[in-house]
Formats: sequence, C-alpha cells, structure tokens
Amino acid sequence: MTYQKKKRDFFFCCIDFDQYYAGIQRDLMRSWNNLCRQQFGRTKLPVPMFDRSQISIWSILKQCIGKELSKITMPIVWNEPVSFLQRFTENALYSYLLDRADECNDPIMRMQYVAAFAVSSISNNCDRLSKPFNPLLGETYEFVRDDLPFRYMSEQVSHHPPVSAFTCESKDNGNRWRFYGSILPKAKFSVKNMEVNPKGLLTLELKRY
Repeated sequence: MTYQKKKRDFFFCCIDFDQYYAGIQRDLMRSWNNLCRQQFGRTKLPVPMFDRSQISIWSILKQCIGKELSKITMPIVWNEPVSFLQRFTENALYSYLLDRADECNDPIMRMQYVAAFAVSSISNNCDRLSKPFNPLLGETYEFVRDDLPFRYMSEQVSHHPPVSAFTCESKDNGNRWRFYGSILPKAKFSVKNMEVNPKGLLTLELKRY
C-alpha cells in the first residue's frame, strides 16, 4: 500500500461526510445571500415570524370591540418583525410612476400616473394580517438602495397619539419630485367590520410643474 493511498484512506475514515457537505452547503448559501444583498438587497427579514397556526385571531379581537386598536396591547405573535416606519417605506416601491409623471407633458396622463402611485401601496397589504411594531419616540429610519430610484427618511415625532413624519425624494437630490408628510394611523374594530383610517397630510411635489 502506497503512502498516498494510506493518506487518502485516513482522510476518508476521519471525515464526517454529512457535516462536510452541510458545511459546503452553508458556505454556498452564505455566498449566494451576500451576492443577493449586494445586487438586490436582502432576501428575507432578519428575524422569522412566529407560528400562528394554533392561535385564533378572533379570541383576541373579541376583547377589542369598539376600542382603538393602537391603544390595545396585542400578543407579539401578531406583530411583523418590522416597525411602522420601515413598513411605510413600502408605499414608495412604485416610485418609478412618479418618474414617469415627471416626464409626462400631458396633464391628464400625468394625473393618471400620480393616481396609480397613490393606490399602488394597496398591493402590499394582500394576505397581511400582522401589525408592525410601534416605533419609539424619536426613532428614525433611512432607506437607500442602488437599484431603486428614491431615498426615504422617517421619524416618530409623537408617541401618544402615534405620529410618523417622513420625506421621500428622487435620487437626484429631489430635483424631479418630492413626497412628504405625516401619518396618524387609526384602526377600530366592531362586531360587523374593521375600520382603518390612515389620517395625515401627504404632499407630492413634481418640480417641473
């Protein structure tokens, strides 16, 4: 038996192939996630959501009839692992519509682009029953991504009542458009319906017009 064959047999006897291939798979997945973050941003939330399959939402909501939901302590299992400041950023994901509105000389078509942007945030609410965490007073959130044509900043300016102020602008220092305002979300649950009223003042400026 040659030295090389002894060395190879010793290697195969000492290694745990399950752990070896699991390690390779972890390294490949880590490299893929790093590449995705560099090219497209992160691929998932940093913290997984709790399993709610064994919990009935009605057993919780029946205690909230006629009450303002923002003033009720909800079980953490019904929270998304994001704050309201972060979730509200999703309203700007279709900001390319504002870029097209800025480029459009037809006032009717321009208004259609703005209206499409105004309702585009509804697409993020499909099958989402979870509540984002309430931000702390003075908490801030900033969002900038190379592959998206906007930058966003927000701050929690009041805790009772909860008021969030934000500004969002095109990446060219807001030379094309600027979208800003404050939000005071209110939600009320009754026997027959649930009322969600996102009160606030929102302003959109198209700098060319």
